[in-house]
Amino acid sequence: MKKKRATIKDIARELGVSIATISRALSKDQKVSALVTEETRKRVLQKAAELDYSPNLLAQGFVTGKTDTLGLLTHHISREMSANQIAHIMTAAKRHDYEIVVGMPTEEFPRTEDDQIKDIKKLLSRGVDGLLIDARSVVVESEVIMHAVGELVPVVTFHHPIPNLSGVVLNNTTSFCEATEHLIRLGHERIGFIGTDWNTNRLGSDKGKGYFKAMQKHGLTPERMAGKTASLEPAYQLGKKLGDRFTALVCRSDYAAIGVCRGLRKSGLCIPEDVAVVGYGNIEVGAYMTPALTTLATPREAIAQAVMELMLEQLEEQDEPRQITLETPLIVRESCGANRPK
Repeated sequence: MKKKRATIKDIARELGVSIATISRALSKDQKVSALVTEETRKRVLQKAAELDYSPNLLAQGFVTGKTDTLGLLTHHISREMSANQIAHIMTAAKRHDYEIVVGMPTEEFPRTEDDQIKDIKKLLSRGVDGLLIDARSVVVESEVIMHAVGELVPVVTFHHPIPNLSGVVLNNTTSFCEATEHLIRLGHERIGFIGTDWNTNRLGSDKGKGYFKAMQKHGLTPERMAGKTASLEPAYQLGKKLGDRFTALVCRSDYAAIGVCRGLRKSGLCIPEDVAVVGYGNIEVGAYMTPALTTLATPREAIAQAVMELMLEQLEEQDEPRQITLETPLIVRESCGANRPK
């Protein structure tokens, strides 16, 4: 039989004191807990431990208007990059005594605006104090979020800029431009791009814009590989077909880079001797593959800290939205040919 959860009523009955006294003794607010004697507070804490009492945050939120929880809406948690980022955010939140409730879509892309609204409302129903949203970078996302949330709780987005909301932005355009120029400095001219079309405003197009900018700057012809290349298998199949079309490739993600490297080797080419490859994300396995993957490193810990900084500002009722821009530095390893072991 399932054991009944202890409540403050149970503690009050055991000690023969009022519920109000128990509530004050257990309060995290020092001004409130100071309203009872130290002796009473110790008795309450001891009895709470004996009864294995833990507060009902949702019920507590109805009374105080605060649950010390934040909702985090993400695209998926199945990949190392996403899971790693969530872990850093949970750690950063914990430092400020906040817990994280993670929400994610039950379906893959494409997602409609109505889907995102439903996901947001589910998190709001948990009584969260604020929302952290992994932005999808679609044109109407600002309106969708503001429609779903209204003025109920503060919102902070991350990874992509969302108008009218506080957020953490990655300067992917500059980073991909620098990564492409790194390959140009190594003597490459036939450099291909594997990723989202730079002529759109879709998720990831900022990476292509950086590549395109560098190619134009140096008078080189930009060329993008069309098709779905976000995961390992499609990138692997693409790599098998490329042949000697390019001497270097800039990839949308480390997953795409790892897949294309495998495909290139399957077709008889060597990396980086025949084709230099650069990825994005700095997933752990990239440093241990052969050759080790050159990559743009997503600053996940810095993102988490910045996200919490902005959320705390909003919780303290700083009304003016603010954005923090972070860089993704290039980690030079063996796959680009500039850091090969002798």
